Amino acid sequence: MRGSASDAPLLRVSEAAELAGLSTRAIYRAIERGELRASRLCSRLRIPRAAFDEWIERSTVRPAEPPAAPAPPPPPMPAGSFRALLARREERSS
Repeated sequence: MRGSASDAPLLRVSEAAELAGLSTRAIYRAIERGELRASRLCSRLRIPRAAFDEWIERSTVRPAEPPAAPAPPPPPMPAGSFRALLARREERSS
């Protein structure tokens, strides 16, 4: 009698789909894209359990980085023309 799929060294596509909660078509597509490693044994696809576990781990969604704090607003510009600012600056320095 065969053990459960969760402890088998090789998984059938249907077993991998059941474990992942996906369709067999999704598993076949992951294999075709090269995301999930599989072997063809006697014309049957078998997925090493370690490869399946690695695939699940690589697919884990990581939390997003918190957004950077916004830059502080620039200081307010003094009122008046440029010449007036220069004149006030000269008055302060004398």
